[in-house]
Amino acid sequence: METLGKVKHENLVPLVGYCALEDERFLVYEYMENGSLEAWLSNSTSTTRVLCWPTRFKICLGSARGLAFLHHGFIPHIIHRDIKSSNILLDKNMDARVSDFGLARIISACETHVSTMLAGTFGYIPPEYGQAMVATTKGDIYSFGVVMLELVTGRAPIGQADGEGGNLVGWVRWMEKKGKESEILDPCFLGSSISLKNQMLCVLRISRSCTCDEPSKRPTMLQVVKLLNDAKI
Repeated sequence: METLGKVKHENLVPLVGYCALEDERFLVYEYMENGSLEAWLSNSTSTTRVLCWPTRFKICLGSARGLAFLHHGFIPHIIHRDIKSSNILLDKNMDARVSDFGLARIISACETHVSTMLAGTFGYIPPEYGQAMVATTKGDIYSFGVVMLELVTGRAPIGQADGEGGNLVGWVRWMEKKGKESEILDPCFLGSSISLKNQMLCVLRISRSCTCDEPSKRPTMLQVVKLLNDAKI
């Protein structure tokens, strides 16, 4: 807890305290006025709460920077282990803050992984976790790739009739195989400009590399941040 309390970055929710009471454990974070990304995306059918694409892109880049700091900018390095849209909170300016380090694991600079019990949330858990109980930064990257797909498609990671895929990652792959890449984009952006649609497709391709089944083929979070910066309009 002392280490996590020292983690400071503009795209991370500050941990202000914790409480251990018998079998209960609580983490106390700074209040974020605009709630979670998940709440905004789940209300995407509401005309009063639709996140425009520029805001979604800002959230994507900001949360990527926060996660990159955990993986590369803080010593010891930190594996989050539960990256998901409900753990990306939005402040009063709609800037993204990665939150909830309750499952986080700390690794030294010379380590590449830690052995662990299965952790995370269904729909975001990378496939390799079912084969070996090992947490790596590449697992976080897979989970972040799912969040990116949520931003691009407006769909939840699981719980929908996602055709051949059975989940969001599988559905996107299925749609791409059918040559329907443009139909993957959130329908609420049908009237967007060509430049915005091209940016969405760029983010889609980055997310696909993040959700590659082979961990070694996924980019690092520093590479993801660079790719997103290159995609800025």
